[in-house]
Amino acid sequence: MTANIVFISGGPCTGKTAVINQLQKQGHEIIPEAARRIAEKKFPGKSIAEIDKRIFHDEIFRMQKDKVEFLKNTNKIVFSDRGFGDTVAYYRINLLDVPRDNFEYAKRFNYAKVFILESLKFYKKDLLRQESKEELEKIQAEIVRAYRELGYSIINVPFMSIEKRAKFILKKTK
Repeated sequence: MTANIVFISGGPCTGKTAVINQLQKQGHEIIPEAARRIAEKKFPGKSIAEIDKRIFHDEIFRMQKDKVEFLKNTNKIVFSDRGFGDTVAYYRINLLDVPRDNFEYAKRFNYAKVFILESLKFYKKDLLRQESKEELEKIQAEIVRAYRELGYSIINVPFMSIEKRAKFILKKTK
């Protein structure tokens, strides 16, 4: 199944949410990042180290699946902050087996496009962002690997202003 959902990905602190917010400001429909919403709702005040990773990633996948199932037949282009490839990558980064049903669903589902944002020149840690620079690079590489393994073609988005990144993505989605 192919949906009119454009996926915006990359490791932590690549500017995904800023670009998604810019696209929303321009009137485009978006799917917000599931991880932050789940962390705030189910694990309020806890750092990533305190959260049960299996439960966390299972919940992220479920929320992503529910959203795309709801939107998969839309005629509008919808921009998603992260998606199935990210979840597959994070299962692996956390040394967890990817549930077979989740992997098979992710492999069958096709986004219209997948954009991977290059890392920003700065990095700000918070409750969910605890990684070192080296870990950021590993996460970015694992995300790319997961999307390729799921059969997606990737469009790389270079470092530039938020507005220019949004414009670049819009141009490539037409």
